[in-house]
Amino acid sequence: MPRLPRAPRQAFLPALAPTVLALTLVLSACSGGDDGGPDAAGTPASPDAVASATGTASPPASSPTADDGDDGEPSRTARPERTLVPLPPQPLLGRPARTHLLDATRMPTVADDLPWTSAARGDGSEPVGACQKASLFDIGAVRTTERRFTTADGSATAVQVLGKFADRSSAYRAAEVLMAWRADCAERLPRPSAKVGDAVDVPVRTGFGTVYAATYGARSADGPRATALGVVRKGSWVSVVEVATDERRWPAGRNPARQAVRRIAATFRAS
Repeated sequence: MPRLPRAPRQAFLPALAPTVLALTLVLSACSGGDDGGPDAAGTPASPDAVASATGTASPPASSPTADDGDDGEPSRTARPERTLVPLPPQPLLGRPARTHLLDATRMPTVADDLPWTSAARGDGSEPVGACQKASLFDIGAVRTTERRFTTADGSATAVQVLGKFADRSSAYRAAEVLMAWRADCAERLPRPSAKVGDAVDVPVRTGFGTVYAATYGARSADGPRATALGVVRKGSWVSVVEVATDERRWPAGRNPARQAVRRIAATFRAS
């Protein structure tokens, strides 16, 4: 019997290709693959995987805050714990306030034969001088202290108040307020002898100093009350000093308050 002629082998390949392809897809679906797992096709890649594939760094996850806990308790952050070294306690004032208060031997007197016989400490809560409307504490000082002086016969008195302010700007404004009160002081003092002198700058080696004089009160054998008030400002400090006596006893040719301003300012040299 004669043999049939063989068909070329290439003729079977187009017919076989769809069958092989369908079989491959079925086997892949059943096995799930080795790379992505059963959900690989439907699950987005993680940021780290994307960063690894693209060569870019993914942004760090934000640290949890104190309100992130589910039960309301603060959550600890992922940051490593640090050991803080406690700082030594800082004093409110750089130097003791008393170093800027004159004592009885340093406060200038109105006369050599009238020394200051007593010095009383106070809290500085009262206004100082004939023109001051309020205390240093009332105009912004965070701390005040004072020292008051008197003579044995009570004819002369002196007082120094020291105030510590929050900063230099606050101290500057307070000193400006003190000097502004001088402008209308004569109108507020008892008549008929009320008189307020001009403010005069006092040369000091550190800080700023000013002084002015005033007289007021009823006339008497010793004349009206004569006073001089000085203001010292250094950094965040302000000090007010007043020396007062009867007009007849006021020393000629010198101003005790002006001397006090210079001595108070000298206490700030080492500050």
